[in-house]
Amino acid sequence: MPMNFRPFRDSDYSELRGMISALYNEERGGRPITEGKILKTVTELSTNPSKGEIIIFEKGNTTIGYSILIFYWSNEYGGDILHIDELYVKPEHRRHGAATSFFNHVSRAFKDKIVALHLEVTPSKVEAIDYHQRLGFRKSTNKQLICTR
Repeated sequence: MPMNFRPFRDSDYSELRGMISALYNEERGGRPITEGKILKTVTELSTNPSKGEIIIFEKGNTTIGYSILIFYWSNEYGGDILHIDELYVKPEHRRHGAATSFFNHVSRAFKDKIVALHLEVTPSKVEAIDYHQRLGFRKSTNKQLICTR
């Protein structure tokens, strides 16, 4: 059955909220997610599509995952970078090519708009790191730091 990647619609909100909660439950140790944060993200990207978008993954009529994509300019790379802020595939649909199909979709859909893809992987997720490296991702030479407000 073919994969479909489409923009988020308001009718997807409940399903999206459930998948985001599931992702954060799997990724213990990060910043907690709240309904307010999810709603702010949906509102911000719906209001300002130049900042990014939410993509829903479907197989047939079944929603199987999502990704939050954020665009930002990089002087170092000389163009827009697409940051894959979140990527989630429901456990029962993993290891069946959904993520690989998604990366192929993104590469085609944004080939003339971006100069690089960027994502973060939890250091303990060695299998995920290996997978992304097989797709061409490399460890950055710079260490990422963050100061929250």
